Amino acid sequence: MSFPDRSEASALKAAVAGRHGRLQDVLAGNYAGLHKRLTRQLGCPDLASESLHEAWLRLGGAVLVREPENPEGYVFRVACNAAVDLVRASRTLRSREDADALDGIQDDAPGPERIAAARASVRALDRAYRRLPGRHQTILFALCVDESPRREVAARHGLSLRNVDTALRQAIRRCATEMEAAPEAPAGRREQSVSYW
Repeated sequence: MSFPDRSEASALKAAVAGRHGRLQDVLAGNYAGLHKRLTRQLGCPDLASESLHEAWLRLGGAVLVREPENPEGYVFRVACNAAVDLVRASRTLRSREDADALDGIQDDAPGPERIAAARASVRALDRAYRRLPGRHQTILFALCVDESPRREVAARHGLSLRNVDTALRQAIRRCATEMEAAPEAPAGRREQSVSYW
């Protein structure tokens, strides 16, 4: 096997350089048409411009074994591949920025301890509610859960507004007292109980 001498090597370099220059000339000569095609395909004129710039750089450093049959199509494919690479790089950068931004945000979702404490409070309230007399249960549920008007609740039970208020106050106090005395009530959560009267 024989190696080419210096004159053959320089002729080969000139031929390769000529191909690069010709492909860059194809890009420069058809810039408007290539830009229009890329914009249509990518949906973004800025990305099309950036892709053509990247294609120019790639064509300047590419080593081609032979001249492409369709130089404009080849340049277009190089620009499309550059666009794909630019979009991928942008996504990677964006996901890192998003992750960095999320590092400073505190998660306010309840943890397992708070969930267990809340469930224990609900169980204690349910036990206290079930121990109330029937009328107190009905009035408490109608006013606090269904949010029925006091006059409607009074008319439904044949009571005065004052008696409805008294039954509600008694039901709330009894539930609060039983919840505070319950062994399952979590420590430090008693300040959350609400007093209506």
